[in-house]
Amino acid sequence: MSKYEIKANLSEKQIESDVSGFFGWMSKGSPFRLLDIDEQLTGADKKFYDSGFAFFMQFKVSKGLEPASKVTPSTRSNRSSLESIREFRQKHGLDDDPTLYFGLRAMAKNASDYQHNILMEYANQQYSQAFYVAPLHLDKDDYYNCLFDSANRYRVHPYDYKRYKLYRRDWVSHVGNIPFLKEHISIVPHERVTTHNHHYSYSATGCDIGWHSPEVISEKPNRLSDVLRKEIDICLNENRLLNLNDLSDKLVKGYDQGDWQQNDKPLERIQGWARKIYEQHRIRMFLFLGNREISEHHREL
Repeated sequence: MSKYEIKANLSEKQIESDVSGFFGWMSKGSPFRLLDIDEQLTGADKKFYDSGFAFFMQFKVSKGLEPASKVTPSTRSNRSSLESIREFRQKHGLDDDPTLYFGLRAMAKNASDYQHNILMEYANQQYSQAFYVAPLHLDKDDYYNCLFDSANRYRVHPYDYKRYKLYRRDWVSHVGNIPFLKEHISIVPHERVTTHNHHYSYSATGCDIGWHSPEVISEKPNRLSDVLRKEIDICLNENRLLNLNDLSDKLVKGYDQGDWQQNDKPLERIQGWARKIYEQHRIRMFLFLGNREISEHHREL
């Protein structure tokens, strides 16, 4: 490891498991739900949730870099591309003490396209949004402390039904204040690639996102809490929650039906298809489920 690299000891599977579990906890017994591809609903829940919107997430481990001002970049012709990230962030005055980053995944054996491009297919659609999710921590103990903080672990909002009824529209704003979600960067892929030799870089506060080869994507906060708050608000206020039959048709259309059958219920069909996407590309889907009557009432307030 080079002098400017900062060791990280987290894993993608650990991050994926923790975020998935947190989504399940925070939406338990609520009028809206973030449903994992492997989670099963009760019979009553299946009758209640009749519409949805899909979120696709690729979980990444953040790695760290010391600033160029602290460790002078190499001038060798065959130097690492990570040196260019450090120089780029210094040149543009981006927060870099430290710089966090992750790289794209190489194309899998027998894959038809890069994982990045597959993820991008579901970004900025009327029925789905897609983004990378990575922690703003490098150390597993620091990460676990933000997850299990005793002061915040058992908050009742934002998905508590009574609070939703009492505050009506205000509950969405609480998503942006959930401590655990604020500890992750969230980046929507913005262009297709023909190689995996690209990186995203960002600050430890979830700001100053760079794309390499070099471009400043955003200097604003792009934490998971910020993105979810924005996307959920759009879902509810712009009527993007689709009937589950329609959502199933849009998501599954064009794919070999495989183990999920046309006569399955739409929710089971979507989940079966999403498990295949996960197996092939390690992209995990969560359904933001709701009830159309409640959603329409929300917009009227």
